[in-house]
Amino acid sequence: MKTHTTLALIAIACLMSACNQQSTQSPSPSTDTATSHTTPLSNETQNQNVSGSELSESKPIITADGKTQINWQLIDTNESRANLNSYNYPIAIDSLAVKNYAKAYGISDKKAQHSIVVSMAAPEVLAKVLDQLIDGKYVGHSLTDGDNPSLIIETTDDVVGETHDYVFSGEFGKGLVLPVIIQPQSPKTH
Repeated sequence: MKTHTTLALIAIACLMSACNQQSTQSPSPSTDTATSHTTPLSNETQNQNVSGSELSESKPIITADGKTQINWQLIDTNESRANLNSYNYPIAIDSLAVKNYAKAYGISDKKAQHSIVVSMAAPEVLAKVLDQLIDGKYVGHSLTDGDNPSLIIETTDDVVGETHDYVFSGEFGKGLVLPVIIQPQSPKTH
């Protein structure tokens, strides 16, 4: 696992130098699979300033039993899902970052390219969810690496656990989908 983490960090470092390259190749579906691993994301998004009007517009749902539930209607974009067969990824498929990521997780270059872009776009949705997890309900988050990345947001036990597909609207990753897993911790773990 330490080797995978080291390789992932190397891949991210290489990715930063390759971000300015535009890929002209289109990905095609692949059947490669890999075991997912987790890599912590930056906590910068927690510290973003939110104005009072934005905060009131991002209130979660309070269920009948008093639990907090993410209000996805306030988070979801109106963006259509991208056609992965013709998607123009902002990272070159032949970049060192993509090659290293593919090797580290035993997946194809096309899947590595997709996973890297989705992972880098993840702060878009994380910030929106964190706006609703106020009053100490946020515990932590991680991003699974490999074939099928997902964002796991750990919360206190008074938050409803669920999984939701988020479609990115920002220019980086526009139309790509990231599963977001809201994962409440048991009362004994926090």
